[in-house]
Amino acid sequence: MNFAQLRAFQAIATHRTFSEAAQALGVSQPAITQHVKALEEAVGARLFLRTGAGIELTPDGRDLLPRVRQVMLMLDDIGARMDEGRTLNAGYLALGLCAPYVAMPILERFTALHPGIRLDVRLANSSVLLDLVAQQRVDIAIATLETPHPDFACDRLLSQEVLVLVYETHPWWGRDKVAVRELADQRFVLREAGSMTRHLFEAALSRHGIALAPHLVLGSREAVKEAVAARIGLGIVLNRELGCDPRLHAVAIEGAPARADEYLVTRRETRQLGAVAAFAAVAASGFGIVA
Repeated sequence: MNFAQLRAFQAIATHRTFSEAAQALGVSQPAITQHVKALEEAVGARLFLRTGAGIELTPDGRDLLPRVRQVMLMLDDIGARMDEGRTLNAGYLALGLCAPYVAMPILERFTALHPGIRLDVRLANSSVLLDLVAQQRVDIAIATLETPHPDFACDRLLSQEVLVLVYETHPWWGRDKVAVRELADQRFVLREAGSMTRHLFEAALSRHGIALAPHLVLGSREAVKEAVAARIGLGIVLNRELGCDPRLHAVAIEGAPARADEYLVTRRETRQLGAVAAFAAVAASGFGIVA
């Protein structure tokens, strides 16, 4: 068993295809295959199964993954501590984002401080991101949560509020706020059911006895914005994700505020290790969390 084998195992577990894992590591696919075969022989168990959807971890693979990731982060951490400047010169970090507008300033600072850390970034809603952290497929998630999740280390970054998006010819264009009861008769374009923004919005309305059936369901905030701009219906967005689109106007909800916090979410056992700790420190410097 060696480092190259562990690195190949982690890459396949993250990307779920041999070809993408090979591309991410900058090696050939036969090399990846050989490393995994050698690792399976060393541990005496099969680690991956091929399915119609790609590669899945076996129970033995799922058991091994958190240990491998922790070892690799510990090696990065040891390397940084042995360096006189205590900086990370190389490494790998898998990130999951639901709010790129919040995350990009952190990424900008992190990449400037640690240009040798290779980043693998994926976008998903908060519910999916928590699953990815639990499955060891991302090291850090920046997710929208109502409260800290008890199964993870959660560092609060900032608060956000759900706003209603309207288009230019709508009667609410130019208004600062609308009463919650006014929402009942409107046609809405919403995110998928796992979206925290949608959950917050629907929960706020439910407390006032209002239930909305979305006119259209879309899988990203960008798609929702375009649908609102096309006057298909009204939308919702968190205030820091509004952007600067002149076709759209944001209105606060009076009487039923829907708020949540953005958290940096990690597994507790890796929170203080290597690139994970370095990223959390950069986030803390920008938002005032305790690193």
